[in-house]
Amino acid sequence: MENRSHAMLAGLFTLVFLIAAAIAAIWISKKNVPLKPYELVASSPVTGLSVQSQVRYQGVPVGKVESLRFIEDKPGQVRILIGVDPKAPVTEATWAEIVTAGVTGISNVELRDNGTSKVRLESSAQHLAEIPIKPSFLERLQSQGGGMLVSLERVLSQVEKITSDENISSITKSLKNTAVLTERLSRTVEAMEPGLKKFPKIMDGLSESIDKLNAPNGPMHQATLSLQSIRDMVAQMRVSTLPDVTALSVSVTDAARAFTLTSRQLGQSPQSLIFGLPRGAAGPGEPGFAGFAGFNSQAR
Repeated sequence: MENRSHAMLAGLFTLVFLIAAAIAAIWISKKNVPLKPYELVASSPVTGLSVQSQVRYQGVPVGKVESLRFIEDKPGQVRILIGVDPKAPVTEATWAEIVTAGVTGISNVELRDNGTSKVRLESSAQHLAEIPIKPSFLERLQSQGGGMLVSLERVLSQVEKITSDENISSITKSLKNTAVLTERLSRTVEAMEPGLKKFPKIMDGLSESIDKLNAPNGPMHQATLSLQSIRDMVAQMRVSTLPDVTALSVSVTDAARAFTLTSRQLGQSPQSLIFGLPRGAAGPGEPGFAGFAGFNSQAR
């Protein structure tokens, strides 16, 4: 039994050793993959960044920092040489940010890409391609810190003015007045509550009254019929009575003219009322025509 157990342990050890050797071989083969060089030019401090610092593409480790050098003809700038896995999809839209990892103070190079370009950025040791560096979030926050402090001071100054003793007293009075007004409104609503409860009944009664007024035999219907009767009577008078009145007025006018003519004749010869109107002189061709001398004598 002991021989079997020893044999099993020996076999298990051999298996573990082979697996470890395979993993080591794979790791060594990966380490030997040549990295594609790229160049970064930093104008801001690269605190915490050093050789062998990690290079990540969208958070995934893809390489390392290979060297840090000053640019002699450009004071204030640092040349950073990085090596990136050739499989990393570095394109012409890729940019770099130097990001500090937590509170350790160690910085890494983060490669970002917004996907606006599909063209791969080719690079080699003879022809290095430059990846632009953009300020990280902390750098942007630091650059805007001065303006933010000024704005914060203004806000604090305004808050100080608002919280002055005079304003606090005014706000307290306003709150007290609001509380009093709220209490009065509550009492008013309570006093109006009985009337509000009767309001639906009043509206129902008003609706019934309107329905009665508009009923077929209701007051509104009778008033409409009366107006229609008056309209018909006026139309009938216009058609029948007015012509009669007009004829009567013409007759009266003729009678008045005849009376006027008669009055004139009576004024000229009153005896005509007894003997009748005098006969006119005979005209030419009539019996008893005396010629024009007779007309002259009558005229005289």
